Amino acid sequence: MNRHLNVSLSLAAGLLGGMISHYAAPVLVHAQTQTAPPKEISAQRFVLVNDAGVPEGEFGIDKDGNGSIQLLDKAGRVVWSAGKTKAKPLSASIAK
Repeated sequence: MNRHLNVSLSLAAGLLGGMISHYAAPVLVHAQTQTAPPKEISAQRFVLVNDAGVPEGEFGIDKDGNGSIQLLDKAGRVVWSAGKTKAKPLSASIAK
């Protein structure tokens, strides 16, 4: 009999506590709806920079309209490139 009373009181206390916490708790904040990422990103040039903001590589279009990929060393010189470009960085104006 004592066991049934303990189980009944535990069950009643759990249900009562659950109902009280549901109504006494503040309103929950729901996350904002996720916006879909853009399907296309347009730019004339992408510049890869390191933590200090120094350009390390570039992907873009040169002044003649040709596509180009370049990797730069720490001095800003082109160490690897693909495309119809000479060894001059695309963004020589931002190289430090």
